[in-house]
Amino acid sequence: MYRKICIGVLLAFIRLLLVDASSQESRILQNRILQLSRSADFFYLDAENGNDKWNGKRPTPEEGTGPFKTFIGAIDGIRAQRAFPNEKDSKLSIVGYPGDKRPVISGAVKISGKNFTPLGDKIFFAPFKGKCSKHVFLGKKRLIRARKPNLKKWTGSDMTGEGPYLTIKDLLHPTSDCDRQASGGYRQKNCHPNNKMGFIFEQGDIDPNWSNPKTGDIVIFQGWTAERGHIKNVSAGNILEFTKPLRFPIGEHPKSSGFRYIVEHIFEELDATGEFFCDEEAQILYLIPPEDALLDKDVFIASEDTFFIRLQLKLLFSTKVTDTKDIQFEGLEFRHSHDRNVNSYSRKPSVFHVEQTRHFSVKRCLFSNIGYTGILIYKSCNYIQIHKSKFSDVGYFAIDSSAQTKNLFIFKNTFEGCGVTNMFQPSCLHIRGAENIKISGNKISRSSYAGMRIGWQSTFTKDYVSEGRYVFHVVRNDVSNYGMGILSDFAGIYLASHPGCSGPKANLSNCHLHARVAFNTIHNASAYRYGGMGIYGDTAVSSLTVENNWLYDLDGAAVNFHCGQNNVALNNMIYHVKNGRVFGTCNAIVGKGVLLKQDLTFKKNVIYVTHRNGRLWRPFDAWRFDAPAVDNNVYYFSSDDLRQKKQFFPKTKSFGAWQRNLNDLKSIVGDPKFMDTKNRDFRLKSSSVARNIGIKSFDLRKYRT
Repeated sequence: MYRKICIGVLLAFIRLLLVDASSQESRILQNRILQLSRSADFFYLDAENGNDKWNGKRPTPEEGTGPFKTFIGAIDGIRAQRAFPNEKDSKLSIVGYPGDKRPVISGAVKISGKNFTPLGDKIFFAPFKGKCSKHVFLGKKRLIRARKPNLKKWTGSDMTGEGPYLTIKDLLHPTSDCDRQASGGYRQKNCHPNNKMGFIFEQGDIDPNWSNPKTGDIVIFQGWTAERGHIKNVSAGNILEFTKPLRFPIGEHPKSSGFRYIVEHIFEELDATGEFFCDEEAQILYLIPPEDALLDKDVFIASEDTFFIRLQLKLLFSTKVTDTKDIQFEGLEFRHSHDRNVNSYSRKPSVFHVEQTRHFSVKRCLFSNIGYTGILIYKSCNYIQIHKSKFSDVGYFAIDSSAQTKNLFIFKNTFEGCGVTNMFQPSCLHIRGAENIKISGNKISRSSYAGMRIGWQSTFTKDYVSEGRYVFHVVRNDVSNYGMGILSDFAGIYLASHPGCSGPKANLSNCHLHARVAFNTIHNASAYRYGGMGIYGDTAVSSLTVENNWLYDLDGAAVNFHCGQNNVALNNMIYHVKNGRVFGTCNAIVGKGVLLKQDLTFKKNVIYVTHRNGRLWRPFDAWRFDAPAVDNNVYYFSSDDLRQKKQFFPKTKSFGAWQRNLNDLKSIVGDPKFMDTKNRDFRLKSSSVARNIGIKSFDLRKYRT
């Protein structure tokens, strides 16, 4: 049930802990509240027993006053009672009233499970008031829109982009440069604009006799993105047309897209457990629940009409207030936000839209069943802390920050399930900034693309910070189970600059990100066709220091510096299990056939290769000017494949031939003696040869538990 929220309007920024009401800590907290009340105004919110006409001064109704009822009402009421207009949105602490559960703030229309009526053997239906949404939940489990093909098995924590898939038969307007057979190559150019408007499908995949095909969407996979096209028409010749053009033409990325698609939200395809169909015109919701689930579970439809989050933050963080500061949310649970039907690279809407704000803190909160972005740190924010919170089942980004952000601290949070419905290069963290950005101690898993994206912004000069200092600190995080076989070309930690750094005439002097990526465990990636890397520096991003990471069980390279300068990979433990390269460098794809000047260092790394087709470089990875500084590494091949040992090093060279070109002169081929490869313990035993050439052992096991 919805519980009380204690809202304190404070004279100084304080922190309160959410604890169990029966515990000693709770008694300490209550005593602290009494002490703080001498110098602060406290207000209370009770969604069951409150009233927005009251003043919020009491936790329970008494003598004509009592707690507020709604979150918006509380914010409005507090502002009305504050003396100075410029302080109405400052010095505010909203914490869960002491108890054993977090108060829940929901943006959903709730339908009792008991209100559903059976329709045939599997389908149930119930009336509702409001608009339809892609985000419907049975209890805490996400339902999926009626789809074809069906999921193999619904779990309630599924991704929209999970297979199986249907396959496009042909393009609407093929050309010699862009056709279904991929005659145009890896990336087909000059695709005709008509290919944004639909495609030709295989007989039987789409039924022209659907009662109302215009309710449906088609999820089109484009490589490293997927987007929705709304159905306009199904016509003769197996032609499907969209109401609006896609962002990218179908066929532009043939290999990484696989010409895959999924049909969503057609009533006739409502045939599997966990699916729903929303009839907005008739105001009826249809679904197929697990057996007897509706007896004790309610259904929640994320509603734009009751989008509490957008309204409350419009009040709380008005852009007209230029000095909002000292705001804390703690011990709260936020659920069921809408996406406002956004399907693009847009960062909004979000649960929290933080703008022109200093000293903003979110602590021990839960964000779940989120339609789009969780927390958006938008403009001119300084000293932002997100700590010990959990984000799960997030439509796009859990946290997104702007390039102007300073002093951002994201630490000891859990992120599970990101990019669930929006697949425009999603990730759990999309972090940009200008100064002192620290991401530490977080656990990230189950993203349909990257674990985190760092940078992707206007970057800096080489001397923006002094030597040994960084803008971004990404340390001691665990990133796992990302990609999930849905998209291609990504990494657990994916760093980039801006598009101007990758052109044929790029001036790399302002392409420096100044990021340190250290002591992270990055593992268990799965790409659709390629990618699934560990740490990826794209678009000639420069000044990256990648050191002391455990990188294992990946689908692609452990480290890839895709052009760029002043990049270092040092003392990493790499356990390479797939065919393909271990390490990536600049190639002619970036710069449109022109290789940019690149300088990088790859030293004191341990490379343990288990796949016989594993190679250090791929054939078209190359460099101009000076060769990379590669030395003091340990290489080990668990396979007895002689061809690999003769061709592992760049330009298909053996170790001896590679050394004769003055590379890896102090490196060793031999068993590094990891402590326990079976259990992925990559500490070095005391007898390891790696220690003899200056490679240091380090223990990261505790960061992935």
